Order: sequence, then structure tokens, then C-alpha cells
Amino acid sequence: MKTYDVLIIGGGAAGFFAAINIAERNRELSVAILEKNKEGLQKVKVSGGGRCNVTHAEFIPQELTKNYPRGEKELLGPFHSFMTGDTIEWFSKRGVELKIEEDGRMFPV
Repeated sequence: MKTYDVLIIGGGAAGFFAAINIAERNRELSVAILEKNKEGLQKVKVSGGGRCNVTHAEFIPQELTKNYPRGEKELLGPFHSFMTGDTIEWFSKRGVELKIEEDGRMFPV
């Protein structure tokens, strides 16, 4: 049986984000993502009408949380730690440029 140093439970956006960051920072570790569905990233694939809405072009945490009505209060702390600029930089370092729509939503180019 194959063993892993790190198991990520859930193949959604957060699971993949965690797995990528762990693997990049700890190259000696083996990382696996466990997903109950047939494929991972299913919700990501349909976000933004199937174009993968990554974030919103808002750089003030209190304002950014207003774009997430079901998590406004819970997201305020994390958005102070990892903000829109960090998201843009994270994708850019991996060769994924983002564009801003008129309504502020950000998508991969």
C-alpha cells in the first residue's frame, strides 16, 4: 500500500491550495489529496459561469468580505493574512495571469 506524509481531505479549492503550498515548501514530503467525488475542483469549475472566478478586485479586507455573504464575518481574519494582492501573486508565480471584469470579479486569462 502506498503511504503519504501528508493527506489533504477534500479536493476543492482549499484542498488543492493547501496541497500545492505544502508540496512546494516541503519537497521531501509526499502529499495526496483525498476527494469523495469522481473528480476534484468541481465547484471551482462552475464558479463564475464556468470560467473559474478566482477572487474579487478589492484590496480592503472589510470590503472584500462583502462579496462573500455566507462567510463575511468568518473571512475577515483570513483576508487580513492573505489578501487579493497575495492571490494575484500566487497565481502569477505559477504562470496564471488574471484579468479583472467590469464588476470586479477576477478570472484566469
